[in-house]
Amino acid sequence: MSWPRLDIGSTTGMGYYYDVYNASDKCVLSAPLHIFQSYLANVAWTPIVDIDLVEVVTYRTDKKSWQSVQSSVRSFLMVMPILLGFTLSQLLCQHLSLHSTRRFFMEFLLIAVPTVCNMRLAAEHNCLYTALVAAYIVFLLWHSGVWARSPVESTNYIYKVGHRPIVFTLIRATAYVGTGAAILAIDFRDFLVNNGKSRDFGATIMDVGIGLFVVTMGLVSHRARHLNDVKRLPKVVLPLLVLGLTRTVVITMINYHQDEREYGKHLNAFFTLGLTKLFGTLCSLLASSDKQLLPLSLGILGLHELILQLGISEYVMLTANRKGFFDSNREGLSALPGCIALYLLSIYLAKWYTSKDHLNFAEFCAKLRHLLVYSIIGWTLVFICAFTCGIARVTFNTGYVIWLFSICVTLMLLYAFLFEFALVSARQNTILIPDSIKSPAQLAQSKSTDLPAFVESLNMNGLTHFMISNFLTGFVNMTLEPKKRSSLESIIILTVYLLSTASVVYALFRKRIRVA
Repeated sequence: MSWPRLDIGSTTGMGYYYDVYNASDKCVLSAPLHIFQSYLANVAWTPIVDIDLVEVVTYRTDKKSWQSVQSSVRSFLMVMPILLGFTLSQLLCQHLSLHSTRRFFMEFLLIAVPTVCNMRLAAEHNCLYTALVAAYIVFLLWHSGVWARSPVESTNYIYKVGHRPIVFTLIRATAYVGTGAAILAIDFRDFLVNNGKSRDFGATIMDVGIGLFVVTMGLVSHRARHLNDVKRLPKVVLPLLVLGLTRTVVITMINYHQDEREYGKHLNAFFTLGLTKLFGTLCSLLASSDKQLLPLSLGILGLHELILQLGISEYVMLTANRKGFFDSNREGLSALPGCIALYLLSIYLAKWYTSKDHLNFAEFCAKLRHLLVYSIIGWTLVFICAFTCGIARVTFNTGYVIWLFSICVTLMLLYAFLFEFALVSARQNTILIPDSIKSPAQLAQSKSTDLPAFVESLNMNGLTHFMISNFLTGFVNMTLEPKKRSSLESIIILTVYLLSTASVVYALFRKRIRVA
């Protein structure tokens, strides 16, 4: 497919050409701004913002870019304040009751406020905050004596991972907090340019959301072993499809702006999750064991990438027409095979992690070492993909799937180390096994660490939190005009917004009410 060019000469067909898809210095940087505006109008590509247009176009059309590598790492670092907030909450607030209002507000200050502030800061400030808080956590752990007792426990204690590890709960809570903050933050002017959803290639913090939800859905799912498992699908799939349809109808009725380059004209995240669950479960019937999920997912991903390279990728990203259902929703439909591959890969990861309920110290350390190796391999592949096939959320290509999988594995490593080991006390999470006790029947059950109240409330009503976040995001956009707000005003609005959403699900948690 040939790239369209813009003739800017005085005589038709005789002027100079600017090729904005060419990465050479002579084109993009030297072209006047009005040339780019005219060009974008001709190819029916409307920029998200009206500021720094050259930077936005350059970043989002260069798939083989060192900037994509930097962005993929920077986006992961923007998730770190949530992880650090969860850890600090457990260290500083675990002596308080889960139903204590004081604990809720302390955890909000430790989790939500840093998350909002770090979305407004430059990358170097984010790194500095992460380094300082991480050093403080290490100091608190050292002061608690956790390092001193580890060698003694190496042969005497058993760690209970369980079939639904707390690391899965923590990753899901990370997705809810991060997405809840980002979907409103994206509407503020200062946040938008570097962190908005990529319309073609890119790896921003907003690109993480849908992929992380697919991962968390896979972590708590099982492969379908027979048709009876498929019969239970409507209970999970139909509510998601109904939510997707409701959202599409409502925003159409109120004429609320939706970027069609995200999922298409009619589709949205709820449709993507519902269809991924449906077709992913059906595809899992092809695997006769959990181990076969790995080659199955990689096979689907490889075939998906092949089809993208044959021209579908260019069609999705560059075609201006939106006539008919497929053309109108090509972004969401073309991404489904990649979603399914990531979903099956997440199920395989979960089954590997929970393959053994009880681990001694040596086995648990071996599990952490494996996660570390997988994380290093994953990020290495991300860097390679950034310069080969690119990283594209819009098509869920190989680079994007590997990037999300690497983020998930890294979060699992950090959460497992912190919450399954470092924060574990001898009385709560490990059990001493005297030499005389060797029979499995005599093995006592270890008690899991209490999670932060913030996490527990999201675990009980995560979908409710997400729906309230979407509702309040629309309300803020229609009433407060976020693009006109200053940095201070935007931080205040985001903080009040997160406090409102968190307060609702926490109130439901205190009353033991589970909605969704």
